[in-house]
Amino acid sequence: MSALKYRADIDGLRALAVLPVILFHAGASWLPGGFVGVDIFFVISGYLISSIILREVQAGEFSFLRFYERRIRRIIPALLVMLLVTVALFQIIALPDQAQEAAESAIAALLSVSNFYFWRQSGYFAPTAEFLPLLHTWSLAVEEQFYLIFPVLILGLWKLRLPIKWLLVIGTLIAFAASLWLSINKPSVAYYLLPARAWELAIGAVIAAGAVPRLRGSLLNEAVPALGVAMILFSVFYIRSDMIFPGWVALIPCLGAAMVIHANGNSWTARRILATRPMVFIGFLSYSLYLWHWPIFVSSRVYLVSHRIEPAVALAGIATTFILAWISWSFIERPFRNRQTMPQRRMLRVLGGGLVAVASIAGISIVMNGFLSRLSEQGHALLAGTTDTAHYQLCPERTLDRACRFGSPTGPVRMMVVGDSQTPALYSVFDALASSNNVQGILLWHSACPLMDGAWRDGDGYRASCFAFLENVFQKIETLPELELVVLVGSWHGQLEASPHPLLDDESHEPTPEDARRVFSRSIDRTLNKLEEKDLATIILGSFPGAGFDVPRLLALSELNGANIPHYFDASDAIQVQIEIDSLLQTAAQAHYRSAYVTLWDIFCFQTSCFLTVAGKSIYADGGHLTASSVKYLLSPTLLERLRTVLKKLEVQ
Repeated sequence: MSALKYRADIDGLRALAVLPVILFHAGASWLPGGFVGVDIFFVISGYLISSIILREVQAGEFSFLRFYERRIRRIIPALLVMLLVTVALFQIIALPDQAQEAAESAIAALLSVSNFYFWRQSGYFAPTAEFLPLLHTWSLAVEEQFYLIFPVLILGLWKLRLPIKWLLVIGTLIAFAASLWLSINKPSVAYYLLPARAWELAIGAVIAAGAVPRLRGSLLNEAVPALGVAMILFSVFYIRSDMIFPGWVALIPCLGAAMVIHANGNSWTARRILATRPMVFIGFLSYSLYLWHWPIFVSSRVYLVSHRIEPAVALAGIATTFILAWISWSFIERPFRNRQTMPQRRMLRVLGGGLVAVASIAGISIVMNGFLSRLSEQGHALLAGTTDTAHYQLCPERTLDRACRFGSPTGPVRMMVVGDSQTPALYSVFDALASSNNVQGILLWHSACPLMDGAWRDGDGYRASCFAFLENVFQKIETLPELELVVLVGSWHGQLEASPHPLLDDESHEPTPEDARRVFSRSIDRTLNKLEEKDLATIILGSFPGAGFDVPRLLALSELNGANIPHYFDASDAIQVQIEIDSLLQTAAQAHYRSAYVTLWDIFCFQTSCFLTVAGKSIYADGGHLTASSVKYLLSPTLLERLRTVLKKLEVQ
């Protein structure tokens, strides 16, 4: 195997990877697939690391000590500085829980397990990505875990005299198949963890191992890298974050990067586009650009108390990113990669000091809970909304065999409440209603899955589990002979949105907003027909407009940083959608003699504004799920009155 040579086009490829990532995170909606730059980085890393390992193993010169020293010099110094600055800054400008989270994730990043940390953090009420300054370190952890495993694997295969390149091909195919399965069935695992990303790194290894035949002829040498760049550009404009990912769509940018690498830098595309000075310069800075861009954008959102980045702020953030990246490259990356400038002992002393500094600040923050005293009493009251969600522990998701029960423990089961993730918050309302009538009820729910018979949201990843849940709900109804009433709960406005996951059924023609409304009405009608056939009364509860941003954290941040955000939001567009939903559901209910519709949005809104707080506390636990306090103080009194009125009309106890 020939010695590894410097290739300017690969630095250009790095630029082509990092620029879309930065623009995407800066809010460039015209670049929906900018995040695939991370996948391109994986292919590049897999190729370069495999080339080094295979060349040295073949020459009998491989040393684990030398290999890991190179990795440490390349990765750790700039990472430590970024972690130190970010964690320290967040102890000043961020909420206590955000400051503590930044400290915890910094420790995870130091231990190369931040991908596991953020994977475990995912869930309904986990902090949103906009407020996680070290979220981007998950990809570094994936690479670092690859560096730990891959050299051992290659050395073992070499000593056993097994055909490395063909085993790499087979392993890549197996890893890709596993990634496809995980992407559909375990999307959070697929996104964050190495098993679902290994094939991306392995593609680079396959090229490095020489498993792909060399390109012969000038036509192929020119066409392959040009097509590769075109595939990358297509990816950043075509792929969307709401797609199943990595899945099969990640093949497009990964194969595009592989084609550029395999062409060996001899084409016009490589010389005249990728190897140009601006692209190579950005490629040199790419690691530091990646390190700094996300903390800068997150810090600006936190300090300015905004869930979005305004264009002027985005431009300032990009400029700051390049300045810090150049400083990092010039004064941290380059000196540490030079063994003469930074001998091994000196490097270890300096890095040891940096590790102690980061660990100390992070450790103190964790012990002090992010310095809680920085936040006012009102700020604490607002932030408490993030944990005011005991109903989700009381009524876990999809527990049909051990259904969440409410009302009289000895009374007959005459009421069923079923819906999506909005449903558990209403537990206390129905508990009071059932108790006053001396009956028992059960509450069932599934994420993004209201009881809409025969309809699904295309590509949202819930279809199989949702259909199974709905089937089980109807089966559960058969086992409750004294059941009289079914209450349907749902974020109906989310179901009506035609993009990015249009609502479909077996009669759908095209994914348009108009067709989605027809699907919606058909599905509700089928559901009411099924329940009517079982002689059950049905109440459909309307939805309410969500704020679309992390309400408790932004309001608490406004208290901390003096931003004075109003405790309401303009919901003109959202209210128009709610009015349309009212019309559709009211029409559906009127067509069935034992059905009724109860609107909710008007409880939360006045004219074109919707409340964010009640009694000094956040109405929302995040951007759209209600807190227990909002149900108790705002929703419950009015909703109970409306439900009792409807029950009399339906002649239900």
